[in-house]
Amino acid sequence: MGVSIESGGKGGRKTVDSELNLIPFIDLLSVCILFLLMTAVWVQISKMSAFTQPSGQATVTHSEVASINEMREGRDWDVIITLKGIDVIQNQRSLGRFDLAQFREALPQLKQKLANIKEPKVSVRAEDEVIYEDVIAVLDILMTNQLTQVTIGGLQ
Repeated sequence: MGVSIESGGKGGRKTVDSELNLIPFIDLLSVCILFLLMTAVWVQISKMSAFTQPSGQATVTHSEVASINEMREGRDWDVIITLKGIDVIQNQRSLGRFDLAQFREALPQLKQKLANIKEPKVSVRAEDEVIYEDVIAVLDILMTNQLTQVTIGGLQ
């Protein structure tokens, strides 16, 4: 593909024929368009960064709207899994610390404290050092006891 530039041979001059190769120009233009599209997507993604804090408060930063602080939905229980055991907290009061077997046995009695709540909400948080199998076991115990409104997070 090329462009021909011709000038008439007036006054005894030679005609000037030159060709401009447009293929590299089209390639360069394609790369520029791709680059602009990709950076536009990255900019939009970076505008919405959400972070969850150990208190359960979600903070959204770098949005076009000023910083948005959204309080977490009220949780009826916080179940905190540490290397020392499983802590169950209701209304900022500890209901006890259990190992996995004790938690399985004690949960039906603890659940009676949530009897007046239609769909109890539970927040499960775990330390980084806790093994995955223990977290899954706690989730299984909660599901077995019909506690299905569960959110999962980490401790910092």
